[in-house]
This record gives sequence, C-alpha cells and structure tokens, in this order.
Amino acid sequence: MHAFVIGDRDMVTGFQLVGITGVEVATADEARRTLVKTVETIDVAIVIISEDFSTDLRETIDELRLNRIAPLIIELPGRSGPSGAIDMSRIVGKAIGIKV
Repeated sequence: MHAFVIGDRDMVTGFQLVGITGVEVATADEARRTLVKTVETIDVAIVIISEDFSTDLRETIDELRLNRIAPLIIELPGRSGPSGAIDMSRIVGKAIGIKV
C-alpha cells in the first residue's frame, strides 16, 4: 500500500519529488471522480487531497471515512489556504514524516 495525492500541479509535483504518485485536477468534479476511482481501484493507504477541492467534496469524503477503514484521507491547505504562501517541502515532510 502507498500514498496518493490529488491536487493542483504544484502540489502533485511537490509530492512526486519525494516519490508519491498523484493526479493533477482542475475542478472539484475532477477531484471527486479521481478520489472515488482511486479508492475503488488502487491499493492505497493514504490519500492526500488539497483543501481547495476537499471543501467541495465534504459529503463524498465523509461517506468514504464512515464506510471504509482505508484509506486515510488527509486534507492539506492549498494555494488559497490561510497563509496564501505554502512551503510545500515542509508540508510534504510533515505528511510523510521526513525532512525534505
């Protein structure tokens, strides 16, 4: 089992630099389809999704969390997060437990 990331290009690229696969999405609908397909077809332990999309997917995420043991769904701040500027290496390091 492994991790998978769903988000914008910068987020996906940042995680790919440390070996985590992912899919770049542009809309909440794309994110929803990707999330459901990932959970149903890939042996994944952790799904990391940008809050830019997860807020629109609240119902889908809550349903997956209630009805499945795995994967763990982690929501990380996106570009429109509270700070406006994101230190992607710090977020990646914190998410996977290593210093990048």
